[in-house]
Amino acid sequence: MVLGAAPAPASEGVAPQCQVPEDLIADIADFPHSARHVIENRQLTIATIGGASTAGTGASSAAAAWPARLGEFLSQRLNSTDIKIVNLGIRGLTARRAVGRIAREVAAAKPDLVIWETGTVEAVRSEDMDEFPQALVDGMDLIVAMKADLILMSPQYARETERMINFQPYIDAMQQAAGLPAVNFFPRHAIMRYWAEHGGLVPATRVEMTRGNDQIYDCIAQLLADVIDRGLRRAAHAAK
Repeated sequence: MVLGAAPAPASEGVAPQCQVPEDLIADIADFPHSARHVIENRQLTIATIGGASTAGTGASSAAAAWPARLGEFLSQRLNSTDIKIVNLGIRGLTARRAVGRIAREVAAAKPDLVIWETGTVEAVRSEDMDEFPQALVDGMDLIVAMKADLILMSPQYARETERMINFQPYIDAMQQAAGLPAVNFFPRHAIMRYWAEHGGLVPATRVEMTRGNDQIYDCIAQLLADVIDRGLRRAAHAAK
């Protein structure tokens, strides 16, 4: 891969069953810190932090979780770069608890890029919306101070939970935060809603759940790899 080459169109190289409308993921981000490290050192360290889905709950194995699959897809795309994924996902992680782990464990990993999946636990508990945005700001400040790029990832979507849980205020807070410099937003909730509404990947029965989770994690990883690849290319191209 020539990192300075112009970025490919959105979803190029993504499996047909994983694709979404271009406006959902096109030009999500540039990653200047990551691009510089890839160009200078041929290394890219990504720390992922979040709840059950980041940990890989419901997958057939740890290797099927989206962070592990992301490492594989990025290694294929950035074939001359050493890709390291540090997965810090644990079940039940709130944004406020994540801030403490960002200060300790994420910082210790010395990442070039952080993917922070959050908002699910708060939405399930209907927690006060005064606390969540402040926790986001506190975590983002720590990540910016590390000179790392950041992707905020929204909660998962499923028809059953959507009828019972109001995710939107938390997603809105994340989108607003993504308007700040060096903060980017990956709309996983909208992506999975698109799949569900177009006969896509959301599993229909409990028997199919594990296989369906593996497919969803795989597709999320493919789309993330696409976003990161194109963002690295844009950043490198702009730096020429």
